[in-house]
This record gives sequence, C-alpha cells and structure tokens, in this order.
Amino acid sequence: MKEIFKIIKQHFILLLGAGLFTYGLFSFDSGYYLGKTTGFITHSYPITTYYYYSQTGLILLTIGVIFIVIGLLKIRKKKDEN
Repeated sequence: MKEIFKIIKQHFILLLGAGLFTYGLFSFDSGYYLGKTTGFITHSYPITTYYYYSQTGLILLTIGVIFIVIGLLKIRKKKDEN
C-alpha cells in the first residue's frame, strides 16, 4: 500500500508540473502600439500588436518545469532500482 502512494505522489508531481507549465505558457498578454502622435495628427505608422509574459506567467513556467524535472527524476530513479 505504501508503494502505491509513492507512485501516486510521483505522478501527481509530474501532472502538477505539466499543468502549471501549460497554464503559464498560455497566460501571455498582448498590447498594441499606435505609432507616434503629435497632438491630433497621427503619423502613418502601422499599428503593431505585441505579446509578452507577465511576471506571474514566468514564475508559473519556471515552477512547472521544476516539478516536471523532479517527477521525471523520481520515476527514473524508481525504474533504476528495480
């Protein structure tokens, strides 16, 4: 029974890491740049959309990768012992 809980814990860590990584990966934000404006006249610069990751998204990506690596190392260590 104790062995079953170890296996569940290893796979849960891996699942948690994959979930955090995926959530962080798709939590990007977007903004747009209208060009240079001087008063009421807008120059003919194109509108540009840009995408970026917030600080929270980067932290989730990092924690997710750490959990994935820990989970994979634990599973590999268990396979090497058998």
